[in-house]
Amino acid sequence: MKERLEDKIKDFLIRERISMVGIASLCYLPSVPDTFSPQTVLKNAASVICYGVPIPKGIMYADAYEDLLYWRYCNMTYRFLDIASNNLCLLLEKEAVSVPVYGCYPWKIVDREFWGLLPLVYWAEQAGLGTLTKCGLLGTPEYGTRILLGGVVTTAELEPTESLNEGFCPADCFKCIEACPVQAIDKSGKVDHNCCIRYAHENPLLYNLLTTEEIKEKYSFETLVNTAGVDDHGTYTCFECMKVCPFNR
Repeated sequence: MKERLEDKIKDFLIRERISMVGIASLCYLPSVPDTFSPQTVLKNAASVICYGVPIPKGIMYADAYEDLLYWRYCNMTYRFLDIASNNLCLLLEKEAVSVPVYGCYPWKIVDREFWGLLPLVYWAEQAGLGTLTKCGLLGTPEYGTRILLGGVVTTAELEPTESLNEGFCPADCFKCIEACPVQAIDKSGKVDHNCCIRYAHENPLLYNLLTTEEIKEKYSFETLVNTAGVDDHGTYTCFECMKVCPFNR
């Protein structure tokens, strides 16, 4: 009996030590501009495979150096997820054309908003991994917002997993909003990503590039951000919205 492609995908990811897996069929998402839709990346796209790994509690709630631990863990884990995405695409090539969705970089910047080439949090919600929270992160039943995401867009028509029926955030909880040191989150759930990233991400290389007039004139801000930031070249200095979330403990 031939193995179902959905099972083949899940078995592969489990072997990669990735147990959080969901599949979304393509649909219109009003929160996502058409520029960042799966069909823009891959014209005949039919499904988005989403997966995630948890961030250990000990990193987030360490008594010292938690920002350095968090930065290093995220950088290593995003590379791990990116490699898994590449390999999953190769695994699927006999059945479909597939494109990896990298977990962090590259970014696209539109109207001062930072976007991934395909915003995984929205598709991970469709795939049933969790639901969006007030701080813009995906909240999951088992790990709260302590997760990092990866994904693959594919032309394979896969059976979708069910979305969660209930929202993650209690209506009367505003801890993440109150904890944000730069007021980047409002009560409607709108997040000023530009404000958040500028505060929470330090990059001496990018700073030097942006203060060099010749380089600023030659390259776009988006090019400089992606070139200077990728693969460990920047540090995270704030994740207060995650630390105060009661579901992360």
